[in-house]
Amino acid sequence: MNYSALMDERQSCLSEHFPSTHYLHKQENVERIMAWVTFYRRNPGRFVEHYFGIILHLYQHIILYLMEFYPSFCIVAARSAAKSFLIAVFACKEAILRPGARIVIASATKKQARLIVSEKIKKEILPKSPLLEREIESFKDNQTEIEVVFRNGSSIVVVAANDNARGYRATVLIYEEFRMIAKNIVDTVLSPFLYVRQAEYLKIDEYGDMQEEPKEVFISSAWYQNHWMWTDIIKPFARDMLTNQSSCVIAMDYSIALKHNIKTRNFLIKERKKLDPMSWAIEYENNMIAENAHAFFTYEQLNSNRRLKKAFYPRKNSDALLKQKNKHDIQKQPGEVRIVSCDIAISGDADADNSVFSCIRLLPESQEYQVMDTGGNHIEIKRGYRRQVVYMEPLHGVETIKQAIRIKQLYTDFNADYCVLDGRNVGETVYEMLAKVLFDEERNVEYKPWKCMNDEKMANRIQITGAEENIYIIKAQLQTNSEIAIAMRDVLNSGMIDFLISNTEAVDEIPKFVPEYTTADVDTQLFFESPYLETVALINEMINLEYERGDQTGLIKITNNTDRKDRYTSVSYGNYFAKMLEHDLLSDNSGYEYVPLFN
Repeated sequence: MNYSALMDERQSCLSEHFPSTHYLHKQENVERIMAWVTFYRRNPGRFVEHYFGIILHLYQHIILYLMEFYPSFCIVAARSAAKSFLIAVFACKEAILRPGARIVIASATKKQARLIVSEKIKKEILPKSPLLEREIESFKDNQTEIEVVFRNGSSIVVVAANDNARGYRATVLIYEEFRMIAKNIVDTVLSPFLYVRQAEYLKIDEYGDMQEEPKEVFISSAWYQNHWMWTDIIKPFARDMLTNQSSCVIAMDYSIALKHNIKTRNFLIKERKKLDPMSWAIEYENNMIAENAHAFFTYEQLNSNRRLKKAFYPRKNSDALLKQKNKHDIQKQPGEVRIVSCDIAISGDADADNSVFSCIRLLPESQEYQVMDTGGNHIEIKRGYRRQVVYMEPLHGVETIKQAIRIKQLYTDFNADYCVLDGRNVGETVYEMLAKVLFDEERNVEYKPWKCMNDEKMANRIQITGAEENIYIIKAQLQTNSEIAIAMRDVLNSGMIDFLISNTEAVDEIPKFVPEYTTADVDTQLFFESPYLETVALINEMINLEYERGDQTGLIKITNNTDRKDRYTSVSYGNYFAKMLEHDLLSDNSGYEYVPLFN
């Protein structure tokens, strides 16, 4: 092909600007380079296969092609869809084909974004591609800097998505797991990074109309439809894709991973069994879940109270058998009260709910105010107990005696003060076992009996001298259930309850408290992640609970048409008991003021 006929006056004599020893001193070499660069920019998938030596799947070819032509791009993909790998390939491709490119990868946690450099580029792509290795001048990977520097002046930089990230510039900005990034950080800190690539030829007047649009790439797994990712990114991008064609949205569920052997069918079956229906729908079916119009609890209410980074972990039975202290214990604070709250399910029934045991810390909070008009005196206003749900554990199909022993184990390990117990149906049987002397064969220990503190009839069932009066029985009827639901919503609205952070964030936080987590096997890591995963399941349960208000009574009735509500019951019972204890805390004779909290 005669490429010289397609060149303008400057391009046709470009070779004259290079010394005689340079490869580009020959005009045919200039034409060859320009032809290949044009071809590869229009066919990025071919470039990746030819230059990086990586064989791509068809869907990856399609995505890379679309990313080349849409300045605003969004990928919402299920787990194991290889989206991080694709982003790493895209970033390296941009850096090489567009000299001087500034690619910034922003993530809610720097460690998450670092994986694209440390795991994908360095460990997965680079060993397959000597040509890519030749393009890279250096790597920086430390606590303060994560950067890939290319010989042509391009770079890939990783930043944490927070206020401290100000000052960077980007021709390509990639938001890694953008659902975890606060919307105000995107708008005020990250988005202003973008600027037009300053290629030298673009500074010439005659090429001034060839400016490249800076690119934004949003990548994430699915989440809830009331999240800003749905309202501010996915829906507007989808509308724009059908009209102005400057944006594009791609969505992929687990079938991509299955079709291309990224994950096996058996693996997905195991994952399906581990996850609750809502988590499966989000993580693997890639569904953006719509909030129920009749939901009593909203996602925003629940998510805004996810503050806890450190979970509690009970001892393993082998450690307890050796009388070892719990190395994952949380020190008890002055005035702190601890409860193990239990929702009890029928044992041995495959279709029954789970029994769920929740470990909840109650921390007395007060705030001191200065009274200016009375001589500068101070008054202390008690706010009540801050609830911290630090651990949850489900049991399915376990016989009642083993449930009772497990409650005693958790009570001991957690150094609890009270047990809140669902007293309906099989819960009565569990109470009778808790009220007796129990021997734990797995830990070789005998537990002293307990006694009901609020139901005389239950307390009189079994009388044993020296029994500890520490069980609060809840036999919920319509009135009580309504009070429990309202109390739960009130504490969410007042911000007086703390849940664990998301499991995605937890992966970064757990090693700070559990050093062995990083090098542990998969089962051990899952053990340490389980309280965070249970919190996800709790939130999924609660946003799917519907309510009805009685026409005559005005009472709230919580219903669940499809999913279980055992985690909600466990936590809400514990919260209801905390409310009972607050009456004593707030009405003592200490002289403190009592200020009720309303929302």
